[in-house]
Amino acid sequence: METKYICTHEHCSYPGSTRFNMSFKSESIMDDNNVATAFCPFCKKELMPAPPLTMDCDPQTSADCNQVD
Repeated sequence: METKYICTHEHCSYPGSTRFNMSFKSESIMDDNNVATAFCPFCKKELMPAPPLTMDCDPQTSADCNQVD
């Protein structure tokens, strides 16, 4: 599983059709407290952690998963 960060700045100059994002393999990050702040190379604003996708979520291993009824 990858950890993804996205640019949430409303006026970002990223030329793509979606938001600029940066992904890291899970083994390259120790934990959320030991991650350097990443910045968007286009607008220079701080990147925010992307919300987990439902299809990437395993409720048995992650407390951040939404419960599906």
